[in-house]
Amino acid sequence: MNKLLAMLTVGILALEAVIVITILSSGSQFATNFVSETADYDNPASRQALLANIPDKLTIITNDKSQDIEKDTLVSWRDKSDEVRHPNPDSSLANYFFSRTGTSHPWAAYSFDDAVEGVAINDKKIQDFLQKVATEENHDPVDAELVVENGRASVFTPDEPGTKLDIDASQRALLDALLSDSLAAKTVQLPVTTTSPRVRLSDINTLGIRERLVRGASDFHGSTASRIKNIRVGAERYRGLIIAPGEEFSFNKNLGPVDGAHGFVPELVIKPEGTVPEFGGGLCQVSTTAFRAAFFGGLPITARRNHAYAVKYYEWISDKEPPAPGLDATIYPGASDLKFINDTPAAILVWTKLEGTRLYFDFYGTSDGRQVEVDGPHPFDRKASGAVKSTVTRKVTRAGEVVELTLKSNYVSPNLSPRVYEFPKPAVEPPPPDTGTNPDTQTPDTNPNQPTL
Repeated sequence: MNKLLAMLTVGILALEAVIVITILSSGSQFATNFVSETADYDNPASRQALLANIPDKLTIITNDKSQDIEKDTLVSWRDKSDEVRHPNPDSSLANYFFSRTGTSHPWAAYSFDDAVEGVAINDKKIQDFLQKVATEENHDPVDAELVVENGRASVFTPDEPGTKLDIDASQRALLDALLSDSLAAKTVQLPVTTTSPRVRLSDINTLGIRERLVRGASDFHGSTASRIKNIRVGAERYRGLIIAPGEEFSFNKNLGPVDGAHGFVPELVIKPEGTVPEFGGGLCQVSTTAFRAAFFGGLPITARRNHAYAVKYYEWISDKEPPAPGLDATIYPGASDLKFINDTPAAILVWTKLEGTRLYFDFYGTSDGRQVEVDGPHPFDRKASGAVKSTVTRKVTRAGEVVELTLKSNYVSPNLSPRVYEFPKPAVEPPPPDTGTNPDTQTPDTNPNQPTL
């Protein structure tokens, strides 16, 4: 019986060997097809599908910052493998039947020592990207410091938590996003661990200066050197200012003299006779930024006037919103002022700083939980001459009470204030007298003859 089984096995193997030899020796056309069919196992269709699955952009969020990674960069994070899986040279009868039916033997047809051609993640490029993010995000905790002299902060450092990007977890999150076809994968939150500071603002003062309430910002990109100097000198006048609870802030009251002896230089200002150089030109960048902090912080605005015509320096609001006129505040000592009231439960510390072409007004104090919603600004009725109107509405909700404010701005054509390039004499003429009236913040300014810095 055993001999019979042995003979039968030998016969089957011999038959298989004959078939295989016949196939390989006489079937040259089949051999070519066989190689072609199995070479297609590198699956270019699937590879293309993987590449097509990459979103047009991936939004990376770390803490309160976000950045968009464009598709070209995302594609560069993937590599195509150059190796192809080849048929196992130890051909068999099973391989023959799989190949003739257009399929591949899952076990015998391929050598598993080879790599399949396709798409692989470029770990180094992702690591390089994450290291760059870590360089920007990682920092040690900062202890608070506050020194108040003569009712003003001479030294101020707000407390900040330490942050550290978790690179391993971030890499896994990016890989999940790159390999996912989910819409949610287009936004990735990178994990950041935080460390608390040892000293907080609330520990070192009794004024209620605890946290940042709001930030006002503006961008003066394209300004001349003289305008930037006036902005820098003007912003210094408000750094460290402390506004008591219930106090009305006046921009002009805290500005002081505007002349060469106090660091200002001539620059363009809007006056009835035209746009002319005068000491302090550009100070409206400072008043506009202060106004935005008060406006977005939900503080009552008691005096605000828009510029005679729309100025490009005041149209940027934030990187997330389209530029638009309607959130500026012009000032001129003796003529136009910016005023608002600190109606929070504690003092407000004003801290200014310049970063590049951005000016910031940060208000620190104690939050009362008010919610601020802003709609606008919405420009309308634009004219070819440059004239335009704009509205912006603010809704402040506090303790169940809602207070709504609508600011209307009417900008005339800049052609009505032509530029006159004559610098002032060393003895600066005094500003026009104060009319004793403040503009109605609910109505547009239709008087282009008010001087503005």
